[in-house]
Amino acid sequence: MAGKFAFLTEEFLIEGEWGGVDLEGPVRHLRAGIGSGGSTISEAAFAALGATSVGLSPVITEQCEAIRVEFETDEGIWTATLDLAAQHVTFLNKTTGEVEEPLPVRPEAGELAAGSFSLERMGITAMETPRGNVTLDTVLVLIYEQQHHAGRNTFGSVSAADMNLTLEVVFGILGEDTARLKAQAKATRREATRDAAALRKANEQRQKYGLPTSFELDMDQERYNKDADAHRTVARRLAEELKDHQGVLTSREAEATRGLQAVSSAAATADQAHQAVVAQYERRGLARQRLAAAEEAARPRTHCPECEQYLQSRSGEGPVCPLCRQPDAGLATRQGRRAQELAQAKEVTAAAESELAKAQRIARQVVDARRKVEQDAQRLAGRATAYRAQEIAPREAAQARARAAESEARARLEAVKARRQELVRIAELEKKAASSSMRADGAEKAWAAAEGDAQEHRQQTAKQLSQIFADIAIPMAPHKIRSAVIDPKTLAPKINNRSLKQLARSAGLVSLAHIAYHLMALEAARSMPLVQLPRFQWLDAPLDGLGGGPEGERLANAILTVCAEITGPDAQLILTTPQALPARPQGLHTTQHDSTKPLIPHARPESDDQ
Repeated sequence: MAGKFAFLTEEFLIEGEWGGVDLEGPVRHLRAGIGSGGSTISEAAFAALGATSVGLSPVITEQCEAIRVEFETDEGIWTATLDLAAQHVTFLNKTTGEVEEPLPVRPEAGELAAGSFSLERMGITAMETPRGNVTLDTVLVLIYEQQHHAGRNTFGSVSAADMNLTLEVVFGILGEDTARLKAQAKATRREATRDAAALRKANEQRQKYGLPTSFELDMDQERYNKDADAHRTVARRLAEELKDHQGVLTSREAEATRGLQAVSSAAATADQAHQAVVAQYERRGLARQRLAAAEEAARPRTHCPECEQYLQSRSGEGPVCPLCRQPDAGLATRQGRRAQELAQAKEVTAAAESELAKAQRIARQVVDARRKVEQDAQRLAGRATAYRAQEIAPREAAQARARAAESEARARLEAVKARRQELVRIAELEKKAASSSMRADGAEKAWAAAEGDAQEHRQQTAKQLSQIFADIAIPMAPHKIRSAVIDPKTLAPKINNRSLKQLARSAGLVSLAHIAYHLMALEAARSMPLVQLPRFQWLDAPLDGLGGGPEGERLANAILTVCAEITGPDAQLILTTPQALPARPQGLHTTQHDSTKPLIPHARPESDDQ
């Protein structure tokens, strides 16, 4: 039987001020309306003990610096203070003065968790096995009915493996040693199965290779090693030959490059020659213009520039003007100058013609030289290309084939080595499979020796729990519930021979089953010596799923009457409901709260502006 556990107070540190609510009493009823914080303080109380599965509301996370709960156990009165920023819990035994070092909520590297320490204060040993874990969060499902889980899975969001082990341990079906034996038997059998599967796969893989022997693999290894060395020798020989031929190719490519450079130079020279020819053409044009002008000036005027009629010769003394037939003393001088200018123009024109002819001759020579250089460059480039095709490319292809053959031989060699390793691995797997099978057989024998007693005890425990469950559930709704039992295999409740999943359409029956199961856990903790559960329950809004109207009110009154009857001075039941209790059991302490009088007196409402 687990030890005593009861909450006394719960306080919150907000802006340097502690304040909270008194929870002392065998039956503590918090009549809490919407907005009063009933669910908030229930979640926070278990968070202060180190639970990780509860979700804190913004009222806590945004306003509070710390949460402190005071609870009583067989060891005395303890306080647990959760530092929300650091996420660690400090425990103090007010009776003995013992102070526990701050424990992390989510430990690392094997540290003791705050939840495990709290679980030990409840008289339950935290347990980690290959089959599952017993933690504060798994036990919490059995002593705290969360409002948002009402009408859902009986065990909330806890994993099935952890919950199955927790149920077997806390209901006394398996002790710590037997639980570990069962977990070890399952774990070793899984390991033996994995080892046998690995051995089978390795043998199947070896069969694909034709089951070669060690001698055959040695011969293959030697052959592939020789092939790889031979191909590597060929590749090295070809590499040496390529070095010599590559030198010749480099010199020829250099010649071809110089030929291309000569082509570029000849092209530039040809361009310059063509530009010189163009300039000479311009000079010749100018000279011819000047010659035409000089010839025009030297030519006698025989027509009138005005009427263009032929001028008749008229007599007169001395030289006369051919135009106006007037005496012209400067005629001889002018005609002499014109004749001289005409002669000079002819000389300039002849020189321009000569220079042009010379430039054209030079241009033709340069073009011929460029064509020759281009032919030489093409010849040199073709020579280099032909040498690469004849001498370099075949050797490069042969070298590539030799390297590919060497790589293939090396790959086959590695495959042979891997098969040799597989032989070694198969031998190791055979030893490992035999060893794990022996361990699994030993663990199963050890568990089989204890399983008979455990199964018998499971049946007896399920019968006792079924009796308690029926005595609680049927009086709540005798017109609806004909039978109520606990399934020996799953330790889950069944109403009218139907599981909660099958009762999902009947919300009222699901809620009744939840409440009855929690009250059963409380009564089992009080009356069954081997049950390791604290004599404590916190039911948060357990009546929400019952529906409305007269039927819902009648069910609520029946449930609250059963809750009042089942409590006693040796246990604690905390109820958070908006209704008043129809009966007042001995030790009942009720406080009424609403949005104007919240359970956290100094907290700001969530709707307030921050």
